[in-house]
Amino acid sequence: MTYWEREKLILDILKEQGSVSMTRVCELTGASVATVRRDFGEIQKKGLATRSHGGLHLPEKPKKRYMSGTEIVDEIDREKQLIAMEAAAQVKPGESIFIGAGKTCNMLAALLGNVERLHVVTTSVTAVLELAECPNVSVTLLGGDIHIGKHYIETLDTDLSQTLRGYFFDKVFLTCEGVDLERGYTVQDKNRTGLYTLLSRMTRRLYMLLDSAKFDRSAFATVYSPDKLCRIISTKAMPQKFAEFYARRGISCTLLDK
Repeated sequence: MTYWEREKLILDILKEQGSVSMTRVCELTGASVATVRRDFGEIQKKGLATRSHGGLHLPEKPKKRYMSGTEIVDEIDREKQLIAMEAAAQVKPGESIFIGAGKTCNMLAALLGNVERLHVVTTSVTAVLELAECPNVSVTLLGGDIHIGKHYIETLDTDLSQTLRGYFFDKVFLTCEGVDLERGYTVQDKNRTGLYTLLSRMTRRLYMLLDSAKFDRSAFATVYSPDKLCRIISTKAMPQKFAEFYARRGISCTLLDK
């Protein structure tokens, strides 16, 4: 039984009974105590349950997920969650970061509440809501027109250089709708191209968060060339031709086990 199958079983029991013991999961899955203990740890990291002596139970006040912006519904969302967790591990106390639009970025925001003295600038309304009640984090939402249905700022109110004047980010985290080896990184909304261009000049480290569904796809507007120097966080489901392309150009790739 895979981790995801065990996780589904555990969450189903929690939904029905409110708690589950390690012994019970071992009996149902045939997994070792060490394996189930790791499973419990991963489920707790995601905020889906709370550890107790010998088991898991639903938290008294489950973390609210806004606008389904961080809900896990399929295998690609599980990839996004893994990528978001790795991205969150790169964020250090006292940093200033930019978080872009998209579900992976929303998931990243949901994992940053305990980072001390963090300043987040974002175009994602969902990211703001995820961080709004975190006393350690200050959040700036860029103003403009909201993309209906996706809950991010589509068109900024003023000139980008004026809006972000004086900003410099320790790290920028972005995603896109597609990436291929001819057109590069693409998005559906052409209004985001200027923002992406500016952000790449305003940071020490640019991260692209790419689940396997992004590869060999092309959207409307190109934001970066395929050989753009950045740090890629993806999974081992990345097509081999992309891994080889990035290796030849010295582009850093962190590939996670699914």
